[in-house]
Amino acid sequence: MSEASVLEVFSSIQGEGAFVGQPQVFVRLAGCPLRCAWCDTPHSWIVDGKRQARIVALAGQRTEPARADAERVATWVEEADPSGARPVSVTGGEPLLYPAFLVRLAAALAPRRVHLETAGAHPHALARLVGLVGHVSLDLKLPSDLAPPVAVAGEGESAPADEREWSVARRAALALVAETDACVKLPVAAGRAPADFEPLLADVAALAPRLPVFWQPITPVRGAAAPDGALLLALVARAEAHGLAARVVPQVHRLLGVE
Repeated sequence: MSEASVLEVFSSIQGEGAFVGQPQVFVRLAGCPLRCAWCDTPHSWIVDGKRQARIVALAGQRTEPARADAERVATWVEEADPSGARPVSVTGGEPLLYPAFLVRLAAALAPRRVHLETAGAHPHALARLVGLVGHVSLDLKLPSDLAPPVAVAGEGESAPADEREWSVARRAALALVAETDACVKLPVAAGRAPADFEPLLADVAALAPRLPVFWQPITPVRGAAAPDGALLLALVARAEAHGLAARVVPQVHRLLGVE
């Protein structure tokens, strides 16, 4: 599958993770099998054949057919940033639904640096991209924050359906990116306890201890509330107890009022 369903292409400021504050071009793909309670982009969950992609270029905004190949998407990126200087962040949805498309997109965008944002639920797809992208942001979720996965057309790899399957996928993804340019993001909502994250932290410490860990307090949405400072301080201390370098970074783009 060398095409993907594209939701939007636009330039903005990276608001999360290791490159927070950096101007980037964002390629948001449609389709995600996960249903996070605090997801701030639920419009990206569904692959709709009637949907149009929003292209925000320097010359103005327009729509295009959402289904597109990598070479076409690369031209949209160039329209959003003719300088060629900005890295491209591929996000979703879940980009790893389209590994063949991503392989071609990385080649079509060269020499631009490509950053991949993923939940790590599809390690076989991730294995095809390691070495082709410049950075991976691995957004690890608590299984308790997720509803059962929904079937979404992709390239054959199903999302984890229970805590055991999540553990297997998480460990495989961490092992793949352990020696690459990558980071781990851990979204945190109110009502969680530090102990809830112990299995995730233990896996990071065992498999990818050099990766920085970013605790990301959620932006309140649909009844899900942000954590308080006491919980965030306790989470930082717990990560440090595992020998991990931890930071707390909220969704800065939301604070700035940009996309």
